[in-house]
Parts: sequence; C-alpha cells; structure tokens
Amino acid sequence: MRKNLKTISLTSMLAGFTFLATLIHINTGPSTYFNLSEVIVFTSSLLFGPMVGGLAGGVGAALADILLGFALPWAPISFLIKGVEGLIVGGISSLKWKNRTLGDGISVFLACPLMIGGYTLAVGLLYGWPASLVEFYTDIVQCSAGLALALPLTYTLRKIRISERW
Repeated sequence: MRKNLKTISLTSMLAGFTFLATLIHINTGPSTYFNLSEVIVFTSSLLFGPMVGGLAGGVGAALADILLGFALPWAPISFLIKGVEGLIVGGISSLKWKNRTLGDGISVFLACPLMIGGYTLAVGLLYGWPASLVEFYTDIVQCSAGLALALPLTYTLRKIRISERW
C-alpha cells in the first residue's frame, strides 16, 4: 500500500513538472509551439520506468493543453502521444543493456519518431499539410533538445540515487 501511494505521488509530481515544462513554450506558428516537455517525459521514463513516465507525460501535457485553451482536440492527442512516448522510452530503457548509456539513447531515439509523426499527422489533418511542415521541423528540434537535456539530467539524478529514494 505504501509503495502504491509513493508511486502515485511521484507520478503526480512528475506530471506537474511536465505540465510546467509544456507551459514554458515558444510559439512557432498558429498551430504549434516548441516546449521542454520531452526533457521531463524522457527523464521520468528513464528513471522510473514506463508507467510513471507514460502517465506523467500524458497527463501533464494534456493538462497544459487544457489550460492553454487547446482542450479539444489537443488534450486527448497529447495524452496519447506523450503517454505512449513515455511508455516506449521507459520500456526499452528497462531492458537489460550491457551499456546503459546506449540503451537510454536508443530508447529516446526510438520514441522521437512517434512524437514527431503523431503531432505532424494531427496538425496535417487539422490544419492542412503545409502547416504540418512547421510542426515536423519544430518537433525534430524539440526531441533533439529533449534528448540533449534529459540524458545528462538523468545521469546526474542517478548519481545521487534519486530513483532509489522512491
């Protein structure tokens, strides 16, 4: 029971961090913006596994969409894309890797096409294919920034054994 309560509390806190990282954004067009949510989704998933990372990413991003006035259709889309992204990163990185650094990098690298493709497809269907090009390039930068920031953050937090405290 105590472990479940700790997991729920941790997941809620990380969803809050994802929410905040999504709110800090730069508009890149009428249908898209760049934010740092990938940093939290990747770090949460690498440190605490697929369920915590998936729920933290999906719930946090969806709540940010609601607050920013994009409840429909974006909140369900973000919940699905960011949630599955966290599941993929956490699931692949949890495998037994001889080189943990390589496993973490591969897990993030494999999750990025889902995020990029998911949002590009959604924008294309909702706003037209020319708008999806802006989304595509913005998401490449966002995933790259997420990878570049999340991996060092994850290793720093592992050094201080943050995940063992939970």
